[in-house]
Amino acid sequence: MVEDHTSSVWSHLDGSALAGELAGSQLQILPLQTTTWGAWLAEHPASTTVSMDTGHSYSQQVTLGRAGLRGVFVDTLDEIDPRLPESEIVIGVLAGGAAVAFPVNAAPGGAPMQQVVGDVPVVILEDAAGVPALAYHALLTDGRILQFERRGGAVYDTHTGSRWNSSGLAVEGELAGVQLAFVTSFFTEWYGWAAFHPETAIFEPPSPV
Repeated sequence: MVEDHTSSVWSHLDGSALAGELAGSQLQILPLQTTTWGAWLAEHPASTTVSMDTGHSYSQQVTLGRAGLRGVFVDTLDEIDPRLPESEIVIGVLAGGAAVAFPVNAAPGGAPMQQVVGDVPVVILEDAAGVPALAYHALLTDGRILQFERRGGAVYDTHTGSRWNSSGLAVEGELAGVQLAFVTSFFTEWYGWAAFHPETAIFEPPSPV
């Protein structure tokens, strides 16, 4: 993407300037969740939306996870990492100098995915529909590392039984009001994540006990 003021070229995935006057600059990365309106509304019933009545047509749609890459994308890739299907949806996580891809369909037995990335204990929290959303730091300020499970369509930590939403906020229980720290993460397709981070590992669900 090219911005108007300096004509610098920016990466759409990680907010870094690749070329131009601002090359080497880094935008702040904020948590931006990809979800459905229904799942979002279930967690945030007071939400409103921006108006779509802008005078422009929105007939063109982008379908994430659609099999097959179009020529314009293929031409920008040095190679396609064969470890996962090229368009598989992953939560790409950067923490502690490491990169890990969490395939959205890999949640073990419905439980939220957890793994230490670099030296950071990470949990991938889920929306109200059970779809993995973004990564959060599972370490509390008192030193406890939380473990999570899904019960009755919601996510709870096993230490206190508190219920957590997909934004990393405890909404019920002993820890109500506690906000977990966001860990840099992206809801994206495998081919793009692997191209930006060829050293990435891939989350593997723990073996059944």
